[in-house]
Amino acid sequence: MFSFQNLSTKSKVVLGTAAPVILAIAIGAISLNNIASMDKSTHWVEHTYKVLQTTDDITAAAVDMETGMRGFIITGKQDFLAPYRQGEQAIYKTISDLKKTVSDNPTQVGRLDKIEKAIGDWQKMFAEPQIKARGALADTTTLGDMNKQLDASQGKTYFDGLRGFIKEFQGEESALLAKRNAANEASISSAKTMIWGSIVGAIVIALMAGLAIGSGISRPLLAMTAAMKRLANGETQVEIPGVGRKDEIGVMAETVQVFKDNAIAKINMEREAQANRSMSEKQRQEQEAQKAQEAAEIQLAVDELAKGLGQLSDGNVAYRITAPFAAHLDRLRGDFNNSLAKLNEALVSVGKNARGIDAGANEIRSAADDLSKRTEQQAASVEQTAAALEEITTTVKDSSNRAEEVGHLVSKARQGAEKSGDVVRQAVTAMNEIERSSGEITNIISVIDEIAFQTNLLALNAGVEAARAGDAGKGFAVVAQEVRELAQRSAKAAKEIKALITTSGEHVRSGVNLVGETGRALEVIVSEVQEINRHITAIVESSREQSVGLQEINTAVNTMDQGTQQNAAMVEQSTAASHSLAKEAASLNQLISRFNLASSDSNSWTAPTQGAPVRAASTASRPAPSPARALGRKIAGAFGGGASAAAAQSNWEEF
Repeated sequence: MFSFQNLSTKSKVVLGTAAPVILAIAIGAISLNNIASMDKSTHWVEHTYKVLQTTDDITAAAVDMETGMRGFIITGKQDFLAPYRQGEQAIYKTISDLKKTVSDNPTQVGRLDKIEKAIGDWQKMFAEPQIKARGALADTTTLGDMNKQLDASQGKTYFDGLRGFIKEFQGEESALLAKRNAANEASISSAKTMIWGSIVGAIVIALMAGLAIGSGISRPLLAMTAAMKRLANGETQVEIPGVGRKDEIGVMAETVQVFKDNAIAKINMEREAQANRSMSEKQRQEQEAQKAQEAAEIQLAVDELAKGLGQLSDGNVAYRITAPFAAHLDRLRGDFNNSLAKLNEALVSVGKNARGIDAGANEIRSAADDLSKRTEQQAASVEQTAAALEEITTTVKDSSNRAEEVGHLVSKARQGAEKSGDVVRQAVTAMNEIERSSGEITNIISVIDEIAFQTNLLALNAGVEAARAGDAGKGFAVVAQEVRELAQRSAKAAKEIKALITTSGEHVRSGVNLVGETGRALEVIVSEVQEINRHITAIVESSREQSVGLQEINTAVNTMDQGTQQNAAMVEQSTAASHSLAKEAASLNQLISRFNLASSDSNSWTAPTQGAPVRAASTASRPAPSPARALGRKIAGAFGGGASAAAAQSNWEEF
């Protein structure tokens, strides 16, 4: 029947050290698997950010196309079509490249097809017809005519659909990012549990194996030494421990049992000698001499074995019994020396395994330190990315707020222009009323002039009749003369007033014409201000959408930053555990070094010192440049001029 005690000392030591070695190998495999999992997770996170950045490029190209189209329709200059053509080339190429990037996701490829179709429909149904129609118009066409030509609501309908498809695409990528972060955290938690469990198990098993092997060797040896001392003192009734075992201890116990049997036989022989005192003196002396010689040989064997066991209890496994025993006892010396040789071989094997464990622990510690540095660098890179996106989000929010303020100012200007147009229209109405009143006054003056003429004619007739009447009509002639003079003065005054009214009417007509021109100019201004207001409203809406998108990206990056910080803490714990395992391996080497081994390389064998140098992290673990920096420079260039873009780039380099 199989029993642990029946195994040889070498087999026990090998079994005791095999479990820690296997667990150390498992810890190394888990660490390598964890590193591979983190690299794969980092690759997919970078893939998602690349897709989101490319989506922003599609939006920017679409805005360039719309801006170029509107600029050409408003001004009629071919220079404004350059952004339209460049955006057209960029957007289709970007969509084609992005389809290859997300080819593993058919749903996203379908959304890109919808985006591409929406751009094509907008060009076919709106942009190209408008550009063609604007090219056929004269350069002197007013902005009011352009407003009739440019149907903003139709173009906005196409662009709202395009933005909806892009938002669905970005939402799917954000959801994938969240899922990948969750999977990464679950993998890290599982790896952490397995590593800690393996390390604790290795330490516990190593300690238990050391205690079991040590007690399994020292306890039987001490019991054997005590039994041999009692046997040497003549206690033949002592029970020899370990008899029946199949290992080296059992062999030694059988040898001591032989000593016990010989001692008992000696006593029996003495008793027989006592019983045979009647024998001849010569035979008695010969028998006594033979018995004394046998007793001396047995005592020599017992003393040598006791000395050897004492050396063994002191850890001197290299000790050998060189003095030969009697022929019938020399087998005991050979068995004892063979047992020590096997024990020495087992301890040498344990020492080699201990050195292997120590080397493996140092490799694990080196890998853990490398992983710790790479994780710290990755955490720093993610933290920089989070800070950069936070600054970008703040910049976009500020630009959006300023665009809204500009929109409010333009709205107020539009309202002021509309009120000015109302005032001018009221002034035109008032001038028309004045002109009509001047015409009526002219008619009244004509009536007064006619009345004066008739009065003068009547006064002349009255004077003629008074002259015919003679003296009786002199008084009436004087009155007729006065009436005639009054009628002449009235006619003269009426002519002067009529001349003034005529001049005033000409001035009024001139004023009416000027006010009419002013009204038409204000109508053009109101139309242009309304067009500007529509553009500002579109800019504000686009800025608000960009701000919301950047806020979502910023939230995702902050979540990934927290996960990376937790990874760094877990790696630090793994590093500490690997250092602890290395110390335990060094302690095992120190324990083995207490034995004096007889192998050829044992004299030069020393326990490895703790704190062995660990290789530095490879250059491949350095973090890649954060993609948020390029995104920050692009957004800074989009919301500012050349100087502001240069300043933003300088700030990013300092950061």
